[in-house]
Amino acid sequence: MSSNFCSKPVDVSKFGIIYAGAQKNVGPSGVTMVIIRKDLIGNAQGITPIMLDYKIHHENKSLYNTPPCYGIYMCGLVFEHLLELGGLAGVEKMNKKKADLLYRAIDESKGFYRCPVEKSVRSLMNVPFTLEKSELEGDFIKEAEKEGMVQLKGHRSVGGMRASIYNAMPYAGVEKLVGFMKDFQARHG
Repeated sequence: MSSNFCSKPVDVSKFGIIYAGAQKNVGPSGVTMVIIRKDLIGNAQGITPIMLDYKIHHENKSLYNTPPCYGIYMCGLVFEHLLELGGLAGVEKMNKKKADLLYRAIDESKGFYRCPVEKSVRSLMNVPFTLEKSELEGDFIKEAEKEGMVQLKGHRSVGGMRASIYNAMPYAGVEKLVGFMKDFQARHG
């Protein structure tokens, strides 16, 4: 997990192991979260690198090596903030509200913007979209950057645009993007 980690409640009992990067919703890159079912600890193959043998970590209370203290501290602050927001249920509610606003703008654009993802499996964290007139995508990116909205260029394997609306993105940021999208459509539609 990475993009969806701590974005909504997850029944961890349905997983044997959850291996999650913190860099999207929890803290700085370099911190990794591992949640492992106890019955899976101690079953590492002989070729398993020691850092991935969770028995070693369990026996050493996750302190086998020097942990990234500052990163863990930052994650702790984020966890406190998530609790203040109502825990993961409150965070999920906020994330759905942001995603609904952005997907609605795409879906109601009369085809000017298009989302290539089936509605039933759309992400709350990453919203990919394209323009009906693909030749305008470069202009969209440049004009958005002038308005302080960066990193909207789509994933290199897909193209188009991608709005990453992780937990740290406030609702006002999504409102700004939607306003820009509507203005861009009015000028180029």
